[in-house]
This record gives sequence, structure tokens and C-alpha cells, in this order.
Amino acid sequence: MNVTELRRALRALEIPDRELALGGQAEYSWCVEPSTDGLWEVYWYERGNKNGLARLSTESEACYYLLGRLTYSRLLGGTLAVREADNSPFTPEV
Repeated sequence: MNVTELRRALRALEIPDRELALGGQAEYSWCVEPSTDGLWEVYWYERGNKNGLARLSTESEACYYLLGRLTYSRLLGGTLAVREADNSPFTPEV
């Protein structure tokens, strides 16, 4: 998974784009970006601070980490409902 695929997945989960800064940094948003040492960073950026910083080896790991974290928090908060699968094959958007 890369940041483009992550953005599509988060939109499907109805997570607003305004909460995300994929590939960069923005106030009051979740950020996924490469660091200068080659690792990828995932964090909540607020008031100039990187909160809950996780440093991962690859872009894919960083994207799956944020996807899991946001999905889990919304399940716990009751804003993401589990629905029955329709059993149709997954077709990614191009």
C-alpha cells in the first residue's frame, strides 16, 4: 500500500481528507511522511508537535499502520460500523 491507496481506503471509510496529510505535514491532522533517515513517520501533528510518533521501515508499513489505527479508533468510538460482506470480488479504483 502507498499513500495514494491509503487515501482511497480512508475515503471509503468516510474519514475526512481534512484529517490527513499524506506525504507531508499539516496542523491538526494525521501525517504519513518519509523522514530524512529513510524511515517513514506516522503521527498526529498539533501545535508544532508530532504526537504518537511511530517510525516504520517502509511506506507500506506506515500506511497499514495508520489505516489500522484509524479503523480501530473508529470502531471503538462507534463511528464505524461493521457490515455484512457482499462477497463480490474487490476491484481497486484506478
